[in-house]
Formats: sequence, structure tokens, C-alpha cells
Amino acid sequence: MAGLARCQRQAEEVTELMRQNVARAMEREGHLERLQSRAQDLRQASEAFTRSTRVVTRRQRRGQRRWHLLALGLGLFLLLLLLGLALALGLARSPPGTGAVPTPQTGPPPSTAGTPQ
Repeated sequence: MAGLARCQRQAEEVTELMRQNVARAMEREGHLERLQSRAQDLRQASEAFTRSTRVVTRRQRRGQRRWHLLALGLGLFLLLLLLGLALALGLARSPPGTGAVPTPQTGPPPSTAGTPQ
């Protein structure tokens, strides 16, 4: 009978160890499910963050383009203004009668008598 009692006690110890192992496995499973849920939440949050950064980047580029176009337009306007002023000052300084268009000379045309043809 002592052998039977010893076997019974060992069987109970093994049963208790198995129960503890099953309980730990269930606990780990719960931890894994929570970790998977948190990982999914983080993945979704990172995707939302990526989308929002793309939107912000596009908006900032548009704003920079607008400023560049404004600066370019202003620069062209100032260049044309300076050219117009230079042209106006150049025309205002030239004395009358010395304009860009030559005036025809009046007088008799040169004679061709005495020249061999």
C-alpha cells in the first residue's frame, strides 16, 4: 500500500503542476491578446500620423510655392518698372530733333551728268 500511496501522491503533484502550467498558459494567452490589440492600435495610429504628415507637408509646400510665385511676380514687376523708368529718362534727356528716327535731308538730288554709264 505504501507504493500505491506514493504513486497517488506523485500523480497529485503532477496534476497540480499541470494545473499551474495551464493557468500560466492561459495568463500568457491573455497577455498576448492584449499585446496584439495594442500593436494593432499602434499600427492604426502610425498610419493616421503618416496621413496627417502628408497633408501638412502638402499644405506647407503650397504655401511656399505661393510665396515664391509672389516674390517672382514682384521681382518681374520691379524689373519692368525700372526698365520703363530708364526708358522714360533716356527719352526725356535726348534733345528734340535727335530722336531715333532720322529726318530726310532736303535739297537737290546729286547730279549724274558727266559720269559714264
